[in-house]
Amino acid sequence: MRTDHNPYTPPATEVRDTLPDDARAAPFYVVASAKFIVLYIATLGFYQLFWFYTHWSRWRTGRGETIWPVPRALFALFYTHALARRIERTLGERKVARRWWPMTLATVFVVMELLNYGSAIAWPWLVFHLSNAWLWLEWLGVIVIPVNCVCLLRIQLAANAACGDPDGRSNRRFTIYNLAWILVGVSATAWTIWYGLRTGTL
Repeated sequence: MRTDHNPYTPPATEVRDTLPDDARAAPFYVVASAKFIVLYIATLGFYQLFWFYTHWSRWRTGRGETIWPVPRALFALFYTHALARRIERTLGERKVARRWWPMTLATVFVVMELLNYGSAIAWPWLVFHLSNAWLWLEWLGVIVIPVNCVCLLRIQLAANAACGDPDGRSNRRFTIYNLAWILVGVSATAWTIWYGLRTGTL
């Protein structure tokens, strides 16, 4: 049976979002908690540069925002709250219930970073006025790394949940690049401890 086709009839084909499936499904960086902890501690916190960069890069790809991931990674203390808000908003959009106090975690991280930066800037003054300045700086470093690790880990777990992978199973294996950074970090830590013991500053 012949049927006439009206050329003005809209197409019946379903129109889909043009975003890639992986970007739509994972608007944030996904990583397992054990892998995150090892990389953060082993690299003495430098992992957070890659961490922030990748989060903002994924968000830019998935949402099409005009943002620069590199500055947001280098000056993370100015953008931590913004990242936490986006994760919280995505959880709400995807109807994922989670209690994780995003603004508190971001604030604690920023305060600890300010203390760390402030001590580095005031280092000459501390050395000149305090005979045990090295001890104070070392204890501050000991405190900052684990506290920041906990804060960012809580944010990461929320990001994993927002991406539909709460356990981070899609990124739980260590790559050769991960192992290389771990080796560099462990070597730097070992050298610092050796130097401190040798000079009596540890």
